[in-house]
Amino acid sequence: MKLFLYRTLMFLLKPFVRPVLFIRRLKGLETNDPKRKKERFGYASVKRPNGKIYWFNAASVGESNSIIPVVNEILNMNQNAYVLITTTTLTASQNVAKKFEGKRVIHQFIPVDRRAYVNRFLKYWKPDLGFFVDSDFWPNLILAAKHYNIPLIVLNGRISDKSFKKYKQNLAFCKPLMSAFIFGFGKSEEDRKRLEIMGVKDTCCVGNLKYAVPPLRYDRDELFYLKKVIGDRPMFVVSSTHPGEEEKLLTAFLAVKKMFPKLLMIIAPRHPARGEEIKELVVDNGLNASLRSKKEEIKPNTDIYIADTLGELGLFYYLADIVFVGGSFVDIGGHNPMEPARLNTLVLSGKKVHSFKETYDLLEKENAVVIVNNEKDLTTKLRSFLENKNIVEKYKKKAFDVAEREAFVINRVMDKLNQFL
Repeated sequence: MKLFLYRTLMFLLKPFVRPVLFIRRLKGLETNDPKRKKERFGYASVKRPNGKIYWFNAASVGESNSIIPVVNEILNMNQNAYVLITTTTLTASQNVAKKFEGKRVIHQFIPVDRRAYVNRFLKYWKPDLGFFVDSDFWPNLILAAKHYNIPLIVLNGRISDKSFKKYKQNLAFCKPLMSAFIFGFGKSEEDRKRLEIMGVKDTCCVGNLKYAVPPLRYDRDELFYLKKVIGDRPMFVVSSTHPGEEEKLLTAFLAVKKMFPKLLMIIAPRHPARGEEIKELVVDNGLNASLRSKKEEIKPNTDIYIADTLGELGLFYYLADIVFVGGSFVDIGGHNPMEPARLNTLVLSGKKVHSFKETYDLLEKENAVVIVNNEKDLTTKLRSFLENKNIVEKYKKKAFDVAEREAFVINRVMDKLNQFL
């Protein structure tokens, strides 16, 4: 009954699809490319190549990053195969283009979950195998794939407490949907159990695939230049910040700056389009800021350098000894701490990390991450670390060792996947 109601609702929402997409475009959340707008309605913007198509549905940047090792393994195994990646966000599409440039990878925006659109999409692409990454489950899309006999796998499945509660209350709706998946990889044992309860036929947990993502790349010449410009100034990086976090980080920065007048903070917001907004906030706090997107230099009087560009996070992780991972001072759930850990940094974070709970539990168990309660606590920790480089080096080594060890999860994933490939 609930499935019928969902499909009826999506059918009735047709008149609102274009206005909603138009508003999203005005906000910079959708593509303005005339050829690609139609992808949201299931129309392809490129020709389907001959050969097998392995399809990955990865909603945003984090999910599209996590599939990199699997995609590379599949392409290496089958020289005649292609990979189709669908994403929801514009930044994820840009990330896919950058990370898979020159490879047999096609990107399309996921169609709006109406039956006509998803049927059009699947009839055209005819994927041989589909992967739904993390928790991006679209009912009409999943059931259409089942109708067209397209086998589906949950990859690195993550079911939050909030989502699982809803699924349990609606198992009559959930089980027929999730039974369409022939296999499910939970990113933790708890996620595996939840996938099983929800109706996935066969499940396992071999680790979190996000641990296997190759170390972020960087431009060596740019790294050398930035090191030269910054010189011996004390500095730290805050990454993947969200609205409401920068205010707290600036409070800590101002307090630490009293002891370290030359202190530099580099902010890499989760959404680069927020660069101007963050600069206004910095100026309102009586500080000087430079925007990387506008090629503004780091000058001796620059307090905050705003790295509002896409795909350069690796550069700033390599640059820093201390990194605060954002999304953890506000109720976002945190972001992947393994990325800076693999690049040999001391990892700091707030407490709100429920989206990466098992990752933080692992790092905390081995004393490889520093959790701060609030901006006051962050101030204390930063002062301590900037004063004592030996402590910083110990934390860096612990984080790096854990991240390197866990990166081998890709081997365990591929061992399981071989039966389906």
